[in-house]
Amino acid sequence: MKKSSLLLFCLFLISGLVYGQQNDHIFPATDAAKKYIDYDAQGFIINGKKTFLVSAGVEYGRIPRQLWRDRLLRLKRAGFNCIEMYTFWNYHEPHEGQFDFTGDHDLNAFLKLIKQLGMYAIVRVGPYYCAEWDFGGYPIWLHFKENMVVRQPNAEFEKYVDRFFDKLIPIVSNNQINHGGSVVLVQLENEHSAGWGTVTPNDYFAHLQKKAVSLGLQVPYFFSGLHHGNDPAGNGTRAFDNPTRPNPWFTTEFWTVWYNYYNSTQKDADEFGRRTWKIIEHGGGGYNYYMAHGGTNFGYTNNDEMAASYDYGAPVGQTGDLRPIYYQFKANALFARSFESVLSNATDATSNYKSMISDTGVHVYARHSENGDIAFLDNPNKKEATVKVNINDQQMPVTLAAGEIMPVIRNFKLSPQVTVNYSVTRVLGLGKQGNTHTMVIYGQSGSNADIEFSAANTVRLISGKQAFTVSGKTVNLKLIFDEKAPAVYSFKSGTLLIRVIALNPTLANRTWFPEVNGKSYIITGPEYLGNIAVKNNQLQLTAEHYWEQKQITPVWVFNESSVKTVNLKPKPAKHTEELTLGKWQTKDTIAAAAATINFDDSKWLKSTTALQMGADNDLSCYAWYRTPITVKSAGDYILKIRNGGDRASVFVDGHHITTDKVPGDIIVAQLTAGKHILAVFTAHSGRNKLYDYYGSVQYKDAKGLCGEILLQKNKSPVLTDWKMMDAADREAAKSGPPAFTNAVNYKIGDDAFDKKRGYKWLQAMITAQNGNAPKSVYIKGLPAGSVVFVNGKSFEKPEDGAPGFYIPLNTVTLPATLTVFVENTRAGRKGGLNIAPEVVYEHPDDITLNNWRMKGGPGDDKSLTGWSALPADIIYNMPEFYRNNFNVPSVTSNTHAMWRVAFEGLGHGSIWVNGHNLGRYPEKVPVNSLYIPECWLVKGANSLVIYDEDGNRPDKVKIVAERAASRDVTVIKLKL
Repeated sequence: MKKSSLLLFCLFLISGLVYGQQNDHIFPATDAAKKYIDYDAQGFIINGKKTFLVSAGVEYGRIPRQLWRDRLLRLKRAGFNCIEMYTFWNYHEPHEGQFDFTGDHDLNAFLKLIKQLGMYAIVRVGPYYCAEWDFGGYPIWLHFKENMVVRQPNAEFEKYVDRFFDKLIPIVSNNQINHGGSVVLVQLENEHSAGWGTVTPNDYFAHLQKKAVSLGLQVPYFFSGLHHGNDPAGNGTRAFDNPTRPNPWFTTEFWTVWYNYYNSTQKDADEFGRRTWKIIEHGGGGYNYYMAHGGTNFGYTNNDEMAASYDYGAPVGQTGDLRPIYYQFKANALFARSFESVLSNATDATSNYKSMISDTGVHVYARHSENGDIAFLDNPNKKEATVKVNINDQQMPVTLAAGEIMPVIRNFKLSPQVTVNYSVTRVLGLGKQGNTHTMVIYGQSGSNADIEFSAANTVRLISGKQAFTVSGKTVNLKLIFDEKAPAVYSFKSGTLLIRVIALNPTLANRTWFPEVNGKSYIITGPEYLGNIAVKNNQLQLTAEHYWEQKQITPVWVFNESSVKTVNLKPKPAKHTEELTLGKWQTKDTIAAAAATINFDDSKWLKSTTALQMGADNDLSCYAWYRTPITVKSAGDYILKIRNGGDRASVFVDGHHITTDKVPGDIIVAQLTAGKHILAVFTAHSGRNKLYDYYGSVQYKDAKGLCGEILLQKNKSPVLTDWKMMDAADREAAKSGPPAFTNAVNYKIGDDAFDKKRGYKWLQAMITAQNGNAPKSVYIKGLPAGSVVFVNGKSFEKPEDGAPGFYIPLNTVTLPATLTVFVENTRAGRKGGLNIAPEVVYEHPDDITLNNWRMKGGPGDDKSLTGWSALPADIIYNMPEFYRNNFNVPSVTSNTHAMWRVAFEGLGHGSIWVNGHNLGRYPEKVPVNSLYIPECWLVKGANSLVIYDEDGNRPDKVKIVAERAASRDVTVIKLKL
């Protein structure tokens, strides 16, 4: 699947706006925190030790609390030592002044869990987040604040941010590493075009900084982010070393695949694995993948680009499944952390290794430190390359896959007594178990490995003797990979045991480096190794096997001095892949009762003009609106909805008339003269995330109905006959429109600038229609910087995000000229007018609707009463609730089916299982079902409730297992 155009836009926007006003510097820790978390130009220093940060982006708001540990452990097993997260404002303060840091919202518990797992945390506190999250993380109630602009110096906005920070920052501060917690870095704001790194461009940034510090922020922090992108290292050949930068190079958003994906492939693994190696080879001090586990937009937390799934194609999938990219990232992480004593202390040494290979199509980059060197053989080509590595006048052949980067170790201190002189092979990771030092290597069948050690003491060969050559205290190991089981080669130097475990790539993927009770193990075989514990002198391992994986390998457990093998029994070939549903029920009288004539709306919110969703404090994506109307004469009418979103179903006297998009003109056909009840059901598919938006949010991306609504007898014509002229510059707008000589024709929607920077005048004529003078002209969707003139007089454009605006014409001499000054300040972007202005002519039968009642929400999805059997022959065209039950045989067995609700046949809506809202459908990624977290299921009867806003029947709905994600679990017990 190709990346969305939004990705290209984001990349362009970041490079065009941000990088000109940013650095990648980090504010230092205070003196109180410095001995716990510090940095220099090469790397981070945590608790006095140089540390390579391998960070995983995870949102606790997208994971049920019961599954937090499972998802974090999967990442820890893959070598991650840090977790990065957003703290969505609207997740913690959904209603004004009402904060929630409990249950699934318990940030303190999440940070403490990270600490318990021995990991660090990077916390991004906002107040803006993006993240394809509803409204970019802003609470809905900010819509209703006047005189407030976001992300700019503004006392009103800062007041609400401060109140949120007063609750949020102390939680983060109390979990800082210098207070015994996990937090090592904090990000203020997010992807703000004015300031990244340590740039403080205005009082707003200074205010955030002062507020956070006053609430106890002591660890290093930065603004907006560092080096965001899907290939942060780029295609440059220079190292990241920069004497002007006080901190290491670090990326806080290394995009893994993209948010319009579900699942990822080996091709993705190869591509993003290479991009990770580039960070390592050029001297990065770490990286944070966004996302390492995407999760789910439960409830109504999705933005308008997403629905329920936020899988992201991430290494750990929506259901906790592991993809090829997971195992690739594990290889990257284990290597980086195994050699962090080199990588976090190194400088560029590329020039020292130019002669390592002679193949000019393969590049060599190198890092040097007092602890050793690493040279990286980099094949940037799309085909395999075989090179000869020259070390000490020896020629060692290496075959590199297309795009592969392979590290070569030089003069690395494996221990104070043993040095790896060189290692020409792929190294998965290092393990230290008491007096045993292990190097795990891997390669394709038939490929070579060549490793030379030098020892301080006499060498004694232990295993794999035939592959060793010993010359005094120098030991050379040469082998050819061809084993289906781990091959062990070892020698002793004094009391130290040096062990090399050679694996094929499949077993390398299935190799884990867990710790338990202070002891380390190397375990090979399981597709995933979960919990590990010691009980009753037994080592207990939890291993997973995926349904679609046919190969079940033995399990090898390496401790300090021995290896134990367990042969696993194959699991049953058959698994339950669908759960049986009972008879469907419905309660349509509840779902669509608000459309009926005699419905009691007296307790609903009352207003003159229609109020956008959220005005009554409801947080859902649904709202009903009702108003009485008196029609003077029969005929077809148009409901003119100028602002709101996204869909509206119109009912007159309980009868469904039509469903259409809003804002827009909705035809209400054949109204009879007299009194009627107009009811409008509205629904939206997520609010815009407001990326790179700064200004008022009062009307920005309003949902439902909003503003003045007119029931109009005749449709307003739009201006279509436009002319266009060049304007010299921005100052030309101050002088007013020129005479339109030498003008050319222009069509609404066309690019007026040919994707070039510039300024234009656009003009059209307004005339009487059938002798009827126009009442006003309605204009919306003007680009930023526009100026509107009528007969040469300018009219101020309202703030961005506001509904369209009317310009009165009752005192204007006709014919009149409507002239618009437009600008295009960014090359590569189209510009002009996309929406034609409407000319409004007064009609005596037009009705301004000004007696509204509104109420948000779908109704009570948990109600146990009012249900009846779903008739077989009825077709609905209004919102409907449906209910059913299904049985789950067991939720504690060793067979873990990942159940999903397949929503074939449904329209738009929400689904609940046992009262938990699974999120919105249809999905906007390539998966046609909603994930049911296993922690929300119970053994026996489970309830399923569907709210379909279109009234589509649920006859084809199924509960099915996602085979690729479902797995069996085995508990292995070994005597110690």
